[in-house]
Amino acid sequence: MEKLERFYEKFPGSYVALLTVVWVLTFHLISVILYNDPNYSLFTHYVSDLGASTSGSVIFWSVNMIIASPLRVLIGLYMLGLLAKRGVNEKYIKITLYLIVIGAIGSIIIAINPHDTSRTFHLIGAFTYFIGVVIGQSIFFKMELEAEKIPKYLPFVSILVVVVYFTFLSLEILVLVTGFLREIACFSEWMAFFSLMAWLGLHGYYTHQIK
Repeated sequence: MEKLERFYEKFPGSYVALLTVVWVLTFHLISVILYNDPNYSLFTHYVSDLGASTSGSVIFWSVNMIIASPLRVLIGLYMLGLLAKRGVNEKYIKITLYLIVIGAIGSIIIAINPHDTSRTFHLIGAFTYFIGVVIGQSIFFKMELEAEKIPKYLPFVSILVVVVYFTFLSLEILVLVTGFLREIACFSEWMAFFSLMAWLGLHGYYTHQIK
């Protein structure tokens, strides 16, 4: 933990968060360009389609996911350290840390298992990632509401991530059962992705303001 604190003294977690957002969005844009489909849109393709084994974007998308996963763990540790100083229950801190790591593991499993060739493992990774993110963000919401001197937009964006992810899950189940609303399900997954980027960006902005 001391090594981590020394790392943050040299390179504040706020910079890690903001640079991670830039990194992820840039690599996603490159992946979309390399996908090379004139019909590509947020309504026609899922996020994970960029990682399909036959797509030109698979390398960039997979590398992006694999590198971004440990970076999100670093950001989570930084935020948990701040919340611990603001009087949050240590039990919640530990549980959330485990969930952040679980989410990162799920993300890496997704990255190395394209949905068109390793669908079972891809779905296992997706489920692991979903559990880590949704439960972790729910606890973040509770901690940020109770913590001292935390602006209200931070718990708002934490619960927003949860709502959007559950919306995507509900729509995806509907698509699997009925075949309807696939376009809306695709769009909702992209909104889930952007909500997580908003979480990282706003938490990075806040911690940069108070350092």
